[in-house]
Amino acid sequence: MPAPNVMAMLQQQADVNGDKIAFSFFPDGQTEQGRLTYRELDARARAVAADLQQRGAAGRRVLLACEPGLENAVGYFGCVYAGAIAAPMNETLSRLKQIAVDVQADFALATPDMQARVRAPIDALTTDRPLQWCTIDSGPAADAPEWVEPEIDPDDIALIQYTSGSTKSPKGVMVSHNNLMHNMEVVRRRWNGHDGDVAVWWLPQHHDMGLIGGVLEMVYVGVTTYMMPPNTFIKRPLSWLEMLSRHRATITGAPTFAYDLAVKTTTPAQRAALDLSSLTHAWIGTEPVRASTLANFAEAFAPAGFRLGGIQAAFGLAESALLVTAMQSPEVAGARYVDRNELGRNHVIDVPADHPDALALVGCGRELDDMRVLIVDPETRLQCPPDQVGEIWTSGPSVAQGYWGRPEETARTFGATLANTGEGPFLRTGDLGFMCAGELFVTGRWNDLVTIRDIKHYPNDIEDTVSASDAALMTGRGAVFTVKPSPKADEQLVVVQEVNRASLDTDLTGAIEAIRAAVVAKHGISVNDVLLVEPMQVPTTTSGKIQRGACRQHFLDAGFTPVAEWHAPAPAPTGKGPRLNLGKLADAMRVSLQQRQSQRD
Repeated sequence: MPAPNVMAMLQQQADVNGDKIAFSFFPDGQTEQGRLTYRELDARARAVAADLQQRGAAGRRVLLACEPGLENAVGYFGCVYAGAIAAPMNETLSRLKQIAVDVQADFALATPDMQARVRAPIDALTTDRPLQWCTIDSGPAADAPEWVEPEIDPDDIALIQYTSGSTKSPKGVMVSHNNLMHNMEVVRRRWNGHDGDVAVWWLPQHHDMGLIGGVLEMVYVGVTTYMMPPNTFIKRPLSWLEMLSRHRATITGAPTFAYDLAVKTTTPAQRAALDLSSLTHAWIGTEPVRASTLANFAEAFAPAGFRLGGIQAAFGLAESALLVTAMQSPEVAGARYVDRNELGRNHVIDVPADHPDALALVGCGRELDDMRVLIVDPETRLQCPPDQVGEIWTSGPSVAQGYWGRPEETARTFGATLANTGEGPFLRTGDLGFMCAGELFVTGRWNDLVTIRDIKHYPNDIEDTVSASDAALMTGRGAVFTVKPSPKADEQLVVVQEVNRASLDTDLTGAIEAIRAAVVAKHGISVNDVLLVEPMQVPTTTSGKIQRGACRQHFLDAGFTPVAEWHAPAPAPTGKGPRLNLGKLADAMRVSLQQRQSQRD
């Protein structure tokens, strides 16, 4: 019988799988630091819960601040067992501060090391509402006879899950037990998961894909999960693949950029030494999934036994717990080729793969059971006809209760209705896409669209063109956006693109010329500014989404230190009024590429 809530879920697994390993943690990707059986996870959650209950945390909000690892899982389940509401955070101090102020928690739960790092700055921000700090010990749990099992209603909040903040500041999504249990069950069905599966995850454990996908879903199904920190993957992507091979993993998941990075940073010899033949489900999501990513990963790791059919594209967001649509295994991810110019006009026109304006789009599968997906014109709120791009709206049991402390935004985002019928409420995702034969194709974010001369362009499409234009450029590690030098001027396109480390000390003049030529050839627009920067300089969320708004502001503040750059000559004054002076940008950014290269030489 399915468990009615998250607490009962773990209790059932502790009874059924007792001494089976639930989680094993490898901080460097190679050496195990610790492990937890299902019985031990249950016992440690009770011990944490007993401490929280004695302090009066039941029904209250608890900041969960932990480094990646076993204690993160223990802390979350401890909050649930206490009848408290967890608000997981990552270890980045700036984000910790944002969430600590927004969620107005009464308690904080952290490891001793994490407390030593963040307690003082967090306390300084919460003087009007002092936090009670509780500690998660790393040792074995003692008996907790004082623990009192809470009564949990399916509609009780199980989690305040903060959005990634790719376009705006992070918002706390109130996810109920019912939301989680529904989403985990429909994902299990789509995945065909069972307790014989073996998982490997490195994603951040405060994020929907890392927490719900990599922790809660794995407990729900009863699998053994091998974990490592996100930084270990970033520093050495091969470590993810080695763990998949070593532990004969059947399931994993990651954002698009991770699959690109795995290809770019590994050699044929390293790939041939792996055995990925056991991997049947590799989830891929976040930004629109690139067909080239799937093809390149499958081709690169075919010698290791990986099959293209193992990749499952999906679409989801924090506001719907985790997933909204997903491919049904064992389908093979296929691409649909459309005219990119017509797509900018919201029309989906099929073209041959070799058409000069062909854009390959990957389907993200069908809606999950009991979920509904509509494509709606975001301005008229009328449902779009087939093969027309619109905003993705969804409804169903997985859709969360709203945003913490933001009733107006909750009503606007979670309470949408169709203008002609009043049907609703629907969740407005802010993502654009279209349906084809019942399958969802995601095209981009509404707020990120680039408009030049009244024609809309998808920044992710231009970014793909940029990164593919020269071998020195990193795939999925660039941002394009527009700026207006004066109120009456046209929007001007800016490119900020990371360069791979091997090319940092080379002449990048050719790369800049290739970017400019490729964007004109494929999109019919000119680039006004090109900045090439070192790896990891483009702002992203913890899940790898490009923060184009933050990147634009960083550009305007002259915050980048480019390794090479190019800027279109400033137009001559027209005499019709003063031009907007971008301040520090003019002095810091108008250094010619030739001067910068000579300085580097």
